[in-house]
Amino acid sequence: MAARLHRSIAVVAGCAVLALGSASCATGEQDAPETGQLHVSLVRKDTVAAFLNRLATPDGQLVATRAPVEHAWQSVTLKEERGASLHLVEGPLPDAALPGERARVGGFAVVAIPTGHDAHDWLGSHRYYAEPIAEREVAAPRAALGQGALALSESDTEEEELADITIDPRYLEARLKELSGATPVTVDGRTATLRERGSASGRALARAWMRQQYEGMGFTVEEHAYNSGFRQGVNLTAEKAGADPSRVLIISAHYDTVSNAGADDDGSGVVSSLAVARALKDAKLRVGLRVVAFDQEEAGLVGSSAYARALDRTGELEQVVGVLDLEMTAYDSNDDGKYHVIHCDENTSADLAAIVESAAARADLRLTRVDACTNRSDHAPFWRYGVPAVAISQNFFGDDSNPCYHRSCDKVDRLNWDYMRRLTEAAAHAAAKLTL
Repeated sequence: MAARLHRSIAVVAGCAVLALGSASCATGEQDAPETGQLHVSLVRKDTVAAFLNRLATPDGQLVATRAPVEHAWQSVTLKEERGASLHLVEGPLPDAALPGERARVGGFAVVAIPTGHDAHDWLGSHRYYAEPIAEREVAAPRAALGQGALALSESDTEEEELADITIDPRYLEARLKELSGATPVTVDGRTATLRERGSASGRALARAWMRQQYEGMGFTVEEHAYNSGFRQGVNLTAEKAGADPSRVLIISAHYDTVSNAGADDDGSGVVSSLAVARALKDAKLRVGLRVVAFDQEEAGLVGSSAYARALDRTGELEQVVGVLDLEMTAYDSNDDGKYHVIHCDENTSADLAAIVESAAARADLRLTRVDACTNRSDHAPFWRYGVPAVAISQNFFGDDSNPCYHRSCDKVDRLNWDYMRRLTEAAAHAAAKLTL
């Protein structure tokens, strides 16, 4: 799950409360020359026609705009600065001001970061997720792209067809041990150990391993390189075509780590994605299935943001009926079966979440949904384009987060294989409902 960022664009100093509620302002370093004004506002869902950036909250949206926003619940005005950048930061935030903090609005911080500084290094912790404010405003996303997840939820898929979908926990364990370095892998005739997926060489080996897995199942595999300012990376896609070439469901997970084994974050999501693909590899799909392994999620959703932008430029986003992002699926220390399906009531994502929740409600899976809302994973870039997207996760934001999150001890010995099997099976049933 992401906690840092990759690039800088424009920055702020000074603030004033404009509207309902209150906003705190931290002066920080404010002696750079002032330029234009920016407004950061907490508003109701889908009330702003154009924005520089937008993040979701459970009941509203945090938007950055050039013009003031009428009827905002809370708002601050900030002055741009030369030689620095403005970022929206999602916490949990400390009581004390962050370095370069200018304001807090709706539980988010606005932080000025000097040009040339990485946001993660500047903030000094993996616990924060930072998003840059763009230079140009973009139009609000279109509603209900493609055929829409809601329409697909009414499909006449036979229940016995869904009942045949099962996940083997031994398969999950074997593949995740390979991906996280507990077991050596053989790729292209060479034996190696995937000790980390933070370096370029570690990520390249992980992609080669994934390609081998998906091609062995008959999927069409492609690599998609991108260049996002200071960072270059490679997303990998594996696709099984459906009868209707105009529609596709995306199942995603990020394969990079914070230079550790990353068994849970997010090796578990990658292997759950692989297992869902394996469960559907011989099915006759109505809607295509595309599994995407995103690069550099830990650097600020870089790979998923680049991928969503690329699909928007080519018009291919119109084909996407929804995104099921699998973000950590294997940690459940007390075996209570709690999980998240995060939608933040963005566009029609709640309809997509209802399909997942219905799949997870089977008594034999022993799963219980816990509410949460976050922008800190690869589902969030798709929200800005109006695509239904959810993050399926273990109880990370509840009372059972993995103590080895972003640490060297994130290894397979702490994972709950039966819980991973049950949560993966719920995701597989949801994917089947959406594609068969």
